[in-house]
Amino acid sequence: RRNQKAPLSDVDGAAGVAAKGQESLDSDFLTAGAADGAGVMAVPGQGKLPASALPQEEMTAEEMQVLCAEYTKTYDGQIPPMWKAAFDNNLRAMKALHYYYRRAVDGFDAVNREDRSMPSHIAALRGHVEILEWLAALHWYDGRFVCNFNLRDDGGHTPLWLAAAWGWNKAVEFLLTLPQVHPVIPDMHGATPEIAARRVGFTQIADAIAIRSKELGVALPERAEWDEPDKRWYVKEPEAAPEEDEDDDDEDME
Repeated sequence: RRNQKAPLSDVDGAAGVAAKGQESLDSDFLTAGAADGAGVMAVPGQGKLPASALPQEEMTAEEMQVLCAEYTKTYDGQIPPMWKAAFDNNLRAMKALHYYYRRAVDGFDAVNREDRSMPSHIAALRGHVEILEWLAALHWYDGRFVCNFNLRDDGGHTPLWLAAAWGWNKAVEFLLTLPQVHPVIPDMHGATPEIAARRVGFTQIADAIAIRSKELGVALPERAEWDEPDKRWYVKEPEAAPEEDEDDDDEDME
């Protein structure tokens, strides 16, 4: 039915370092700066955290408790506290939830059950660049990124797609600097972030995504078509011209 070539995009991240495996933060608690060999400080009831991850002058344990209580007391099992904090652009609360309550920033414990979006999705949709920068700075001890910025919500949207569609220039610029962000992952209808931006008039954003796609060698050829069940791009064969019926030509001549 189609002339299948090698997949042009791997949803798990063909562009450089992909985010692999979203292990639980409770089983392997790691944070930004931990790989630098920083010292650790104790937090009551929660073991130790890297000192560089949360400077003592930024928040006290009591302040973190207040922030955590604010976002956990109304948790209804649908919208996680971390997602709510990202929606509110409350980076301090996100840090408190992550470092003090050991709440995950990605994966099952952080997903909005209503639309399968992560904190990274809502931060991108609302243009919260500082939160995106913080999420991107979180690493496991072996160097892998904690957040998978190529995950799609239930509409097939990645954080880059949402930032592009809503015209957040700074958010798009930042996401395009991340080596693990794939710029051509489409939504469930086959619209890439570039298409999403261009069709609502954000030409500058669309051009930036196109340039980044070419840099990474993942720009789509003509007649590319997204196959949602297979999660792959395919190139459609050009339609053959209809053959002429010789008998009809002879009748016309008579």
